[in-house]
This record gives sequence, structure tokens and C-alpha cells, in this order.
Amino acid sequence: MKRTLLHLAPLSSVLLLASPTALAGELDLSPTANVQYDLVRFDSDDARLHDDHAFRRARLGFKLKGDAWQFVAEHDLADRTPPDAYVEWTPAKGHSLRVGQFKQPFLLEDAISDKQSPFLEQAPIGAFGISRRLGVEYARQAGWGTVNAAVIGQRLDGTNEGLGVATRATWKLRGRDGEVLHIGGGLASESPEAGRAAFSTHPGTTMTDVRLARTGALRRVDRLDRAAIEALWIRGAWSVQGEHAQVAVARDASADADGHAQSVLATWSPTGHARSYKRGVPGAPSGEGRAWELAARWSAIDLDSRAVAGGSMQQFAVAATCYVNDHLRVGANLVRSERNGVTDEPLLAAMRVQLTY
Repeated sequence: MKRTLLHLAPLSSVLLLASPTALAGELDLSPTANVQYDLVRFDSDDARLHDDHAFRRARLGFKLKGDAWQFVAEHDLADRTPPDAYVEWTPAKGHSLRVGQFKQPFLLEDAISDKQSPFLEQAPIGAFGISRRLGVEYARQAGWGTVNAAVIGQRLDGTNEGLGVATRATWKLRGRDGEVLHIGGGLASESPEAGRAAFSTHPGTTMTDVRLARTGALRRVDRLDRAAIEALWIRGAWSVQGEHAQVAVARDASADADGHAQSVLATWSPTGHARSYKRGVPGAPSGEGRAWELAARWSAIDLDSRAVAGGSMQQFAVAATCYVNDHLRVGANLVRSERNGVTDEPLLAAMRVQLTY
């Protein structure tokens, strides 16, 4: 946490001092928490895939809000994910500027919070996401859609060193009468300072070191280019979303590499609750009373190229989630993974109890 605050102190000062009225008005300090406990069971011939139970996340922090800004800082006691630590300034309606470490714009899959997704883990397409990095982001939200653009750097822990840019935009084709329809896309490009990159995907849980498709360490990397397209539809208790992403790895004195992935997800709430929608990103079902959500997902990834035999796989998953109240939810997933050229098809059964505040 000390390192987080040291990195953000000068950056937050720039934002807060940029507006004469930034520090005016009342301040609101509130704690934040996202604690998840997972239980996983495998049916597989791979002895490396074993049953387990542990805290997936134990993120604790705080949020300090003013009239036109907020400062967020947190730490994951489970040490499985990098923390959020940023300051965000909103100089005018629909415009915001954020500095610090946060999820960088690119994929819809990556933009959906783990607190809002019906699945315990991201689909394989999430392997191409940028996730949390230090950066400066401008965001625009309006009736027609959203635009997010960022300059990105390393993580607070010093990994992923390098400089790049990342963007994501959505266009709302319909947004009334309880229906949302949008299309969108993302672009990103970066030059890793260490000249290395790697992509891999898990069997539906991160509580194992086994990766079903992986490139291994790609060396002499000069540039990483990413591109994605997406579509989302929400109407009442139903929703469907789909996404396709590609990555191209340009290398010096070595053959280039590439990969692509797809994902399609559908949800239905038997209690009639609709998924929420904010800033171009869908969320958990909203409304009064206890909500139930059922979901199905198909996804695939191909990491094979002329230079790298990373493997390819597809994954089928179903989920059932009960949102007991605004702070407690219980979810269960079944995930089947199929790899090309491998007879073993791991089946994962997982359950999560999640407390958020």
C-alpha cells in the first residue's frame, strides 16, 4: 500500500489542483471490500488438476469522494490480483480524467467487474486483456455511447514495463423502453521494455497453475498490437453479448506470432431482474428483492501461429447466481474445456461466496 500511495501522490495532486473548486465541498470517506471464497472440484485425468478451496480475492480499501473527484485505494490480502489505486476527476458531466492503476480500456470481457459477472472467471478471450496498469485515461459518456482512451505503463509491482496506448468505444444503437443495444470495439498497442510477452488461459479457475493453452515466454518482442469488436443486447430479463479479439506480436530477429479468441454469453433472470448498464458496461441484475441469474457461455482461443505452438481450445460453461442482497451473492459454475489434440476434457465444478461493500 505504501508503494501505491507513493506512486499516486504526485499524480493525484496534479488532478486536484487542476480545478480551483476540486477540493471544495464536503468529503465522503467510505470503506470498500470485495471478499470471495471459492470451492473447486475437477473431473480430469490430469493429476495436476486437484480440488481446492481458498480465498480468491480479499480486497480491502477505501474511497474518498469530493464534489467532482474521487480517490480509490485498495489492497488484495489474497495477493492474487493487482489493486486499484487511482484518482478520478470529473470536470463536467460526461467527461472524466483518471490517473493511477486501474483496468485499462480494451475488452468488454475485461471491463466487466468480477463483482458483476455471472461467471467466477473470465472467458479465454480475457487472456488478451490488458487488465490493471498504471496510466492516464480520458473517458467520455453520452447518450450515443462511450469513448475511453488511455496511455498505459507498467504495474505498481514493476511488471509489464513499457509504454503504450489503449482505447475502447461503444455506440448505443438503442437505449430506451428497457432495452439496450450497442456495438463497439477496442484497439491497443504497446512496446514492452523487457522485450517479452506471454498469453495463456486456465481451465475455468485461477486456483491452479495449469494452463490449457499457452504461448510460453515470447522474447525479442518489439510491439504488441491488439484489436477487438463487440456487441451487447439487453432486454428485460434477457441479455446476449459477443466479442472477438486478435493479438499480433512483432519481434526482432524472430518470426512474428499472433492469436485470436471469441466469446458468446447469454443470461436470463427467472426472477425478472434486468442486468444493469452503465458507461458501456453491463452489470449484475438490478431491482428490488432477491435476484437469480442463469447464464451460458461458449468461448474459444487459438494461440497457434507459424512461430509458436501455443495450442487451441474451446470452453463451454453454465452458471447460476443468487444475489441475496446488495452485498452478498452465491454462485455456481460448471466449465468443460476441450483442447485440440488432447483427449482429456477437464470438467470443473466451482462455487463462490462473495461479500462486497
